[in-house]
Amino acid sequence: MSQGKVKAAKVKVFAPAEGTGSLDGHFHVYVFDVFNKAFRAARSFDTVEKAASFQRHEQERIYTEQEAIPELFDLPFISSDPDLVTRIERDAAYREQLIRELGSEARGRARRH
Repeated sequence: MSQGKVKAAKVKVFAPAEGTGSLDGHFHVYVFDVFNKAFRAARSFDTVEKAASFQRHEQERIYTEQEAIPELFDLPFISSDPDLVTRIERDAAYREQLIRELGSEARGRARRH
């Protein structure tokens, strides 16, 4: 097994809200703006390994560009939901759940630094 696959096996993939059937079999990398609590789409990949690799590179780029405390850096994450950005605009409960989960990841990242 290659090094990329080992790391990808440890990556968290966020599932869409329950009852949504719009899965497309791809892995989508989104970026969560922790400070503004906003989401934006980045890219879509056909394998989790490629998505995890892009996520790591995107995080490295963000760290070098942003000047903030680690807790407030933008956070790239992987989801299997192709319509996440539009879904969170319609579903406030799903949005709040996702913000809570991603916020705890951001706080954990700040503790590690």
